[in-house]
Amino acid sequence: MKIYYPTLLALVIGLVTNAQDLTSTMHVSAGTPVYVSVATTVSTDQINLKSTSNQFSTLFLNEDLDPSIVVNYDRYINIIGTLGMNGGNDLISMPVKTSGVVTVNDFLGYTDGTTINSSIIPNSPTLETMYAFGPYNNSTQSYENFDTAIDGNVEIRRGVGYRAASHSGQTVRFTGLVSTLTESVDISSNANGWNLVGNPYPTYLNSLQFLSHNAAVLNPSATAIYGYNSGTYVGEGPGSFGNFTVINNLTNSNSIIAPGQGFLVANNPDNLNGQVSFTMAMRSFNGTDDFVLGRSSSTNEMLRLKVVNNSDAYATEIYFNENSTRGLDPGYDAANFDGLSSNLLLYSQLVENNTGENMAIQSLDFDSQNNVIIPLGLKANQGEEITFSIDSMTLPDTYDVYLEDNLTNTFTLLNNENYSFVPQTNIDGTGRFFLRLGTDALSIDDVEGKNLYISAQDQTVYIRGLLFADSQVFIYDIQGRLVNKTNLKEGSNLNSIRTNNLSSGIYVVKLSNIMHEQTEKVILR
Repeated sequence: MKIYYPTLLALVIGLVTNAQDLTSTMHVSAGTPVYVSVATTVSTDQINLKSTSNQFSTLFLNEDLDPSIVVNYDRYINIIGTLGMNGGNDLISMPVKTSGVVTVNDFLGYTDGTTINSSIIPNSPTLETMYAFGPYNNSTQSYENFDTAIDGNVEIRRGVGYRAASHSGQTVRFTGLVSTLTESVDISSNANGWNLVGNPYPTYLNSLQFLSHNAAVLNPSATAIYGYNSGTYVGEGPGSFGNFTVINNLTNSNSIIAPGQGFLVANNPDNLNGQVSFTMAMRSFNGTDDFVLGRSSSTNEMLRLKVVNNSDAYATEIYFNENSTRGLDPGYDAANFDGLSSNLLLYSQLVENNTGENMAIQSLDFDSQNNVIIPLGLKANQGEEITFSIDSMTLPDTYDVYLEDNLTNTFTLLNNENYSFVPQTNIDGTGRFFLRLGTDALSIDDVEGKNLYISAQDQTVYIRGLLFADSQVFIYDIQGRLVNKTNLKEGSNLNSIRTNNLSSGIYVVKLSNIMHEQTEKVILR
């Protein structure tokens, strides 16, 4: 990594143990990195680190400063959003912290000598003690706002993320000491497994190192960082889905996390409670912006499919990668963020070993580029025209991309035209739409191929796809004996059959109705 030493640094940083002659306050402008070597004495009363909307100063320590030195970080936060409009708000965390407990009242009382935090962060016009600052609650699946009349003594902690906003795009002050320790934060699964955490250091943080270190405690379907982009790239750009930018091994993999930046991660559902850690080794000396502006990165061959209605847009992405399979690939596949409600969603589900996880990003092997069928899911309101289109694609021109509407039995070559329709009822699920990729023109055999997906995981058989008639599912053991029979209703698109009474082994699953018959081998474990 190339290290830059601005003129300011020559005055304050040395490779010797002698104290430097400094003024009582050291000001570090936005975008300026400061690196303090081991055995370097910094003599100053306080260090003021500055930031703007897209530039952040950093202080990279290799050992603790003298505890008498106060470090202040003036962290930019976005302007508050307007009801019914995209944009506004920010996810932030504490880049510095005083020793002991810091409360909500303490934070709101911090000042840069001119302006106090409580005058920068808006309060409710109907409840003056409630501020646009608070955590994400995964039990209620919503952001909260601190009310100082009730929450004034609630502790603000390192490594925890908070949603915040300012009146006009301003900085709030954090004050205290710089951590030179590993910082750990508890995460959990309640109504959902999403947890708001944040960078606890006044440096940038390497995203992929964070994911690699914490992979065991994160959801395998969502081993990714979900950064709120404030609507800057709603429905646009690789790795952007709604108001969130996803960072994993495929998308935005060169992104680094800004000082004081909050982001969401998903707890591993196999453990109700987990703990993510931030280590000193993850720190990065310099960088540019935060999630609000976003950043592009090199990609593999990919297809970004988008839907729009009259007011919103949403997308899902399919990648082709030599490290991926048709099943779940932790760190490459990434589930949709479902921690907040939305009226328009688009996602895919896994081609193989599909357990119903809705994916924002699905990665496949290169062999899957030719003749693969990918289940799609859509959430849309009745009466609002929906249009499917290819938003971007890096596949060779020889590949055809068809959208299948299983309800109308139509196939649209999206390379040449978009597909629009008006839902007659609300749509929320899979089974109606499929994406078909290949180098050959769609044949009659392809059109008449199966659109139902039969799979098994653990002791459950899954039937995915829209049923156009009442159906029966027969499960046979390897000797051909019928061991289970289940009836399914017309119109359902997600069915699961528990088989706890069956021993582990290979079974044959047969689905039959007046319109369709399909047989698959599955393994129950």
